[in-house]
Amino acid sequence: MVAMRLFDRSRPPRAVLRAIGEASAWAFDWDGTLLDSIGRIRVTYREVFTEFGIPWDDAAFDRHYTPNWHHLYQRLGVARERWVEIDRRWVQVYETEVSGLLDGVAESLAWLRQRGARMALVTAGHRSRVELELRVNGLQGVFETAVYGNEVPHQKPDPAPLILASRYLKVKPEALVLVGDAAEDMMMAKRAGSLPVGVLSGAGTKAKLRGGGARWVVRDVPALVAQLER
Repeated sequence: MVAMRLFDRSRPPRAVLRAIGEASAWAFDWDGTLLDSIGRIRVTYREVFTEFGIPWDDAAFDRHYTPNWHHLYQRLGVARERWVEIDRRWVQVYETEVSGLLDGVAESLAWLRQRGARMALVTAGHRSRVELELRVNGLQGVFETAVYGNEVPHQKPDPAPLILASRYLKVKPEALVLVGDAAEDMMMAKRAGSLPVGVLSGAGTKAKLRGGGARWVVRDVPALVAQLER
């Protein structure tokens, strides 16, 4: 009997591990990647869509969720003239609480900074909300630059936000490692020419992240950094 060789799928391919080990510039998504906000987002959508009479449950969230909420409205067939009102109510409900960081994220970012990594935040979230969350969670000054969803003409999965972040960092998009929890993050990175790394700490599944173009899918940001520490 020939013994089957077992591969450790928790580790990235050698080429990917080498690329992330040598990377000097990183871009991170916010919600579900660094911030423990997916549960709060899930509850907010359920409350708001119920108020507006839009059919919605946890199964619908798992099936349709995307960081680009207007794409979400389109998928659900919500009339465009209702979007502004829904957006306004969503912010009112969501901002009654401030989410905390995922476990180990602050320490992981500190370790990367100690190695000299330059870091950007690339989020679909609005500046006012995300800056508040950064401040409350003690991450002011951690990111060299940030690209917010309400300040770019095109949202993920368009590569524009990531390309803009690379310009702010004065590096080529190919030099960036993008870490995110959604397929749209992976598609954005792939289209920009950056290295997409998916994390399972948010709304994305391994299949969706791989389908979006992730070169490696890992449990969360601390697990990713643990591989580099080795």
